[in-house]
Amino acid sequence: MAGGGAIVDEMLPAKQLRFSETTASVLLDAVRGVAAVLVLLEHWRNAFFVDFPQVQVHRVPLSALYLLCAVGHQAVVIFFVLSGYLISGSVLRALERKQWSWRRYLTHRLVRLWIVLIPALVLGACWDHLGMHSHLAPALYSGANYNHMTADVRQALSWKDFLGNAAFVQTILVPPFGSNGALWSLANEFWYYILFPLAACIAARVYRKPVSVAICGILFCTIAAFVTRDILFAFPVWLLGALLHALPPRRTSVWLRSAATVAYAIVFFGMAILGRKGWRGPAAVSDLVLGIFTFFFLWVLLGAMQEAKPKIASGLARATARFSFTLYVAHTPILLFLVAVLAHDTRWIPGVMSGGVGLIALAIVVAYALLLATVTEFRTDRVRAWAEAKVMRRTIPGRSVV
Repeated sequence: MAGGGAIVDEMLPAKQLRFSETTASVLLDAVRGVAAVLVLLEHWRNAFFVDFPQVQVHRVPLSALYLLCAVGHQAVVIFFVLSGYLISGSVLRALERKQWSWRRYLTHRLVRLWIVLIPALVLGACWDHLGMHSHLAPALYSGANYNHMTADVRQALSWKDFLGNAAFVQTILVPPFGSNGALWSLANEFWYYILFPLAACIAARVYRKPVSVAICGILFCTIAAFVTRDILFAFPVWLLGALLHALPPRRTSVWLRSAATVAYAIVFFGMAILGRKGWRGPAAVSDLVLGIFTFFFLWVLLGAMQEAKPKIASGLARATARFSFTLYVAHTPILLFLVAVLAHDTRWIPGVMSGGVGLIALAIVVAYALLLATVTEFRTDRVRAWAEAKVMRRTIPGRSVV
């Protein structure tokens, strides 16, 4: 989810097109945007509406909507594979060009994460405190209304929790901050960002001195021991994205991509149904299975090597992907505040009135994320360039060199 904004920096030499100019780029942006929306929809449904077994009327038409709002975890698997593809690509290209720099790499990654995360943590604390002090939904913020989202928010709003989430040790040393349970995946992402280049530097023989190689190996093992088992067991899913670089894309037709999309959707939603029925099995295994299907699905999409044509759908895919990270990171606290104001400690039976009000709340959350992105995520490249200039500057007698 944090691998980048719109997907723009790969190269496809076959027609000398930049990746950002290809249909494949648009398709991957669409996948990223849809995944972010699916996470939001699951949280929205959990927060506002009762679970499907409690629905007594119109069960058949509502079953499709409930399924659409039940695949947030599967969407995160898509994020992991996409992130693995994008981040590993930047690492592998730098190693191939013999331009690898830990300082440049970490500067890029931390700017990308912190420019959205820090404001989201601050604003999330404000929304949570406002919701708790309104006394409109005490059960909501204490975790007593069983919406599959929140525990006791008060127990996760300390400065320790704030700093721990900013340092990406949520689920390891501290809980996700406040009501923002979605932040769990950022810990996974960050530590994969460190583990992969450590292993890649050893495999590529970047360091000649045995001591340097040993340090990389020790750091890899130490981090692997430090992170939780869940984080480590999901690492192979992220690595599937990196594996995409070992399988050169082959040109694919529209019909093949359409068929692959239908097949993948069947698997994607089918695994969600199995999970709801208790047939999911070990999480690491089911996520890896979905990750493998996601790997082949993305490989087919990467075969769309032709130049992308300006279309409304392409523009929508670009726009949604551009603020998908902000939408993911920032949506939960304001969503729960709206629940506190509108529904208090209850969850609604789906209906025309409740559905309409819920959709208005959903639109408010999306607009909020978009507004926040205009002052954070959309400025990533500018801030990254400034930070890189500061970090990479060397002082040499008589001049400074970047």
